[in-house]
Amino acid sequence: MDEMTIQRAGRQQNLLAWSQRVADCRSSGLSVNRWCAEHNIKPKTYYNWQKKVFAAMIEQQKMLVEVTETQSRFAELPAPAPEPAPVPAAEPGQKTGLIASIRVGNASLDIYDGADAEVVATLCKVLNHAE
Repeated sequence: MDEMTIQRAGRQQNLLAWSQRVADCRSSGLSVNRWCAEHNIKPKTYYNWQKKVFAAMIEQQKMLVEVTETQSRFAELPAPAPEPAPVPAAEPGQKTGLIASIRVGNASLDIYDGADAEVVATLCKVLNHAE
C-alpha cells in the first residue's frame, strides 16, 4: 500500500467514526453543547466534523444518482409481426385457394381467393414497415 492509500483509508475511518458520533448526538435528544460536554468533545470540533460528514453524504448521493442515470436506458423495440389473418370458411360457390404468398424479411403474408382488397392493402403496408 502506498502512502496516499493509507492516508485515504485513515480519512475514511475518521469519517466513519464521526458519522456515528454525529448520528449518536442527533438521536440523543441532548443539545450539541450538552452532548459534546458529556463526551469531552469541543463543539467547534463536532461542528467541523458534522460538516464533513454531511458533505460526504451529499457526495455519495450524487454518485448514486449518476450511477442510476447511467444504468437507465431506453431502447426502441421492433413491433411484433402481425399474426396471419384467419382464413374464412368457404361459402357455397366461393373459391378458397391460395393465390399469393408475400415474404419480406421474416414476415410473410398469404392471400387467399376471396380476400377483401382493403384488408390485403392494409396488410401489405404493415408488411412493408415490418422490416
